[in-house]
Amino acid sequence: MNKLAKELLKKNNSREKAISDDNKEIYTNMIVYLRGSDLTEYNQEVVREDIIELIIDGQQRGDNIQKVMGGRYKETCDEIIEAMPKKTNKDKIMGHLGTSLNVIWILGLIALVKNLVISFISDEAAFNFVLTVGDVITILAIILIANFIVWFITKTAFNSKNNSKVVSFLKEWLIAGAAFTIIILGSIYFKTIIVTIPLWLATIIVMFIFVTSKIVNDKV
Repeated sequence: MNKLAKELLKKNNSREKAISDDNKEIYTNMIVYLRGSDLTEYNQEVVREDIIELIIDGQQRGDNIQKVMGGRYKETCDEIIEAMPKKTNKDKIMGHLGTSLNVIWILGLIALVKNLVISFISDEAAFNFVLTVGDVITILAIILIANFIVWFITKTAFNSKNNSKVVSFLKEWLIAGAAFTIIILGSIYFKTIIVTIPLWLATIIVMFIFVTSKIVNDKV
């Protein structure tokens, strides 16, 4: 997220505290839906700022969010999104790259700790970082599943019927079960070693990925 988007995000986070509890659920659904749009993070915050001000102005007149928005929450969001500039292909690529790098450095950090613990408790303290085919499958699976979960949550933000909630709940558990299965199977059946490097070198690589992710995300 670039500097302008961060500043507006901070302002919106502070301003939204004035939204009453009665209006917060629908407001939250609108913002979640907005996060799944093709708007840049800065333009999302611009739209969010407008929505916050509309709700707060309505509260001051004694109107709730239903009266302010006319009960057309999804339609209102779609109309606003349609009128705003969309992400370019470069923006989309950078966004996906930033998310993927975040996942990779976090998983890399976890793997570093795991390999360090194994080195300490093993008879031969080699202090090596071992990457297997199963590790790669796990990383790719988590990246894909994480992106799907975000997409699913944003696209179903306005599903308020009980049956929709039940279906959403079951789908979430199905996704979690599939992810867990892939991770377990990957660690059991795909043990072929791709690379073995010293832990100190792996630490430098993870730090490099972390710094790169920060640079990429600051440009989105």
